[in-house]
Amino acid sequence: MKRKFIVLFFGLICLASLSYFIFFSNSFLLWLFEDKIWVHRVNSIEKLVEVQTKFNGVELDIVFLDSLNEFDINHPPEPSIQLFLDDYLSSVNKNSSLHFWLDFKNLEIENQKNALNKLNSICDSLSLNRIQIIVESGNVALLTEFSKAGYEISYYLHWPGLYSLDKNQFQNQLTQIKSNLESLNYQGYLSSDYRDYYILKENFPKHKILLWLEHPFGKENKFKDRIQLYKLLLDNQVKILLMKYKSNIKER
Repeated sequence: MKRKFIVLFFGLICLASLSYFIFFSNSFLLWLFEDKIWVHRVNSIEKLVEVQTKFNGVELDIVFLDSLNEFDINHPPEPSIQLFLDDYLSSVNKNSSLHFWLDFKNLEIENQKNALNKLNSICDSLSLNRIQIIVESGNVALLTEFSKAGYEISYYLHWPGLYSLDKNQFQNQLTQIKSNLESLNYQGYLSSDYRDYYILKENFPKHKILLWLEHPFGKENKFKDRIQLYKLLLDNQVKILLMKYKSNIKER
C-alpha cells in the first residue's frame, strides 16, 4: 500500500510539473502557435539573424527619408544607425518564408508614391513575395495603394490604445475609425495594443486584428495574464501577436 502511495505521489508531481511546463513554457507556446507569434521590434540585422529561423515573422519600424529615397529602420526618437531596408532584407536567408510587419512611422501624402515605388523596387530586386509584407500606418487612406500593389495592410488605430481614452475621447475616436473604414471599404487588418482586444472584438468583428504585448505584461498576475495570452492566441480573429524576444542585443 505504501509503495502504491509513493508511486501515485510522484506520478502526480510529474503530471503537475508537466502541466506547469506546458502552461508557462514559451517554447511550447511557440510550437503551438508558430504562425501567430512574431517578434516585436527587430530593428537590427544582428537581432534579425538571431530570430529569423525561430519565428514566422518580425516587426520593424521604418521611416521614409525623401532626400535619400530610402527606408531608415528606426524607432523615433532613437538616433538613426543608417540601416536601410534594402540591406536589412538582403540579410535574410535565401528562400526564407519569413514575414515582415513594417510599422511605417511617417507615411504621408507627400511621400506615399515614392515610398511605394521604393518598396516595390526592393521586393523585385530581392525576389521577395509582397504577400510576406504587412505595411502598417495610422494614415489609413494612404494604405490603399499598397494593398493594390499586393501588400498586406494594417490600420494602426491609436497610441497607446483605445483603452486609455476617457468616455468622450473614446466615442469620438471610435466614430472616426468606423467612418474611415466605411468610406474606404477597408478590407485590411486592424492593429493595436492587446488591451484593446475586447474593444476590437465588440466593435470590429469582421476584421482580422494584429496585437502586441508590452511591458509589464505578466508581471502583476502571471497566471491571469497567461490565461489571457492563450485566449488571444486561440481566437481566429487574431492573426498575429507580437511578443518580445529575450536577447543580448539592445532594442532600438
